[in-house]
Amino acid sequence: MTCDLTNGELFILNILYTKRNFKPNATYNSEKLKWIFSKKYTQDFDKALKHLKNQGYISSIKKADDKIYISDYKKMAVALTAHGYTVTTGRERPI
Repeated sequence: MTCDLTNGELFILNILYTKRNFKPNATYNSEKLKWIFSKKYTQDFDKALKHLKNQGYISSIKKADDKIYISDYKKMAVALTAHGYTVTTGRERPI
């Protein structure tokens, strides 16, 4: 992998990207994400989140269930694009 992220970690970033979770007031519930993740991957979800936080891709807000959002959009876009995911780099307008 080009940016030392596993497929499971890329999956988490892609879910957060498609749900547009880019700000602290637009977050995603970690328990819901864990449930979706566990259906598809055998990797430990908490280790995947910790690795993404340590690398600076995501941040979390402590509540009853942690809320997660993307903290570095450019870094996330480069990682997903390098692995074949479709990511827009800005506003797209029809000609």
